[in-house]
Amino acid sequence: MANSTSENLQNAAQSAKDTLAQQKDGAANTLGSLAGTLRKAARESDGGGGSAAHMAEWAADGLERVSATLRSNDLNGMMRQVESFARSQPVAFFFAAAAAGFLATRFLKAGAQPGIGEQSSLDRDPGRHELTGGAISKTDASSTVPL
Repeated sequence: MANSTSENLQNAAQSAKDTLAQQKDGAANTLGSLAGTLRKAARESDGGGGSAAHMAEWAADGLERVSATLRSNDLNGMMRQVESFARSQPVAFFFAAAAAGFLATRFLKAGAQPGIGEQSSLDRDPGRHELTGGAISKTDASSTVPL
């Protein structure tokens, strides 16, 4: 039984590594494609000489560097690099991780849309709503009722 559990854990770990490797490669391809698109847009706008074109070229260069790094490194190597950076620059690592978390949260929230026909509780009733004591309450002429 213990042997079977150990094999299951190893299989799950290998499956997770394979999935992460595929996602890493997909991200590298997507970033490379985005860099190419930015570079093309920079050439087509402003004749290639404006500040917006310069910023797009700069962003494309950065995206290409990240894409090349993702393509050339395996997951274990990248984890070692992240650990090394975290040990040598803990404050910068903390702020970078916090910024990445914030951006990921904003990205996920922006992509989350209510299903068809769903409305928030604030949209269903046209009455006045206010924040009272950490809870949203509906206020009408007769009473305050927590939602």
